[in-house]
Amino acid sequence: MTSPEQRSPRTALAAWLVVGGVGLAGATSLAQRPDAAAAGFEKLFIHDACTGANAEQTDTCLHQQRHEKAFAFGGKTGVVYDVTLRIRGLFEPTTMTGAETPDAAHPFFVIGGDAKTPDYSQWQISVSEPAHVYTLNNYASVSHTIYKEDFEATIRVAGGAKVVVSVSDGNTRQIDNGFVGKPDRQQILAGVVDAPTPGQMLRLDVVRVAARR
Repeated sequence: MTSPEQRSPRTALAAWLVVGGVGLAGATSLAQRPDAAAAGFEKLFIHDACTGANAEQTDTCLHQQRHEKAFAFGGKTGVVYDVTLRIRGLFEPTTMTGAETPDAAHPFFVIGGDAKTPDYSQWQISVSEPAHVYTLNNYASVSHTIYKEDFEATIRVAGGAKVVVSVSDGNTRQIDNGFVGKPDRQQILAGVVDAPTPGQMLRLDVVRVAARR
């Protein structure tokens, strides 16, 4: 009788899959599930960290003007998916003009439009097909405020589309969550960043994925 130690890696993997109740055919089907197509979104985290102090405005800090994470969405070519994301963030405000607000309960989440305040950071999800830019931190006016958001939103992504999650700023300073002395600062994202952290940040998690009919 062959012991586990004498099995080849391929044989051992096949045996593990069968014992787990999946089977090789089942393993293939798991990779084709709609939620697997959205794996690039799962636990995606961007921290726009401070790179230095700003003596002119002490509740702000210096930072890199752009951070991004890009990936190819999975799924089937020619199929468009509704991807519902849990979006958590500590953001400064920006103001978009000509944008669509799909959910009145979350007016800070908008589709399209142009930046009216490019010297404030835009936190965005860009999808190549269907071509849309989703802004996560749109507010009626700008201010030196850190907004803490935790909400769900649904975006559309076609199989094979390019996705870019980013933050961009027209200048070298940002509102600093790490500043001590204002009631909107020193905030946390429980379970993600459990200690007050300088800069700003975004965390995404996949709630559900469904192919559109």
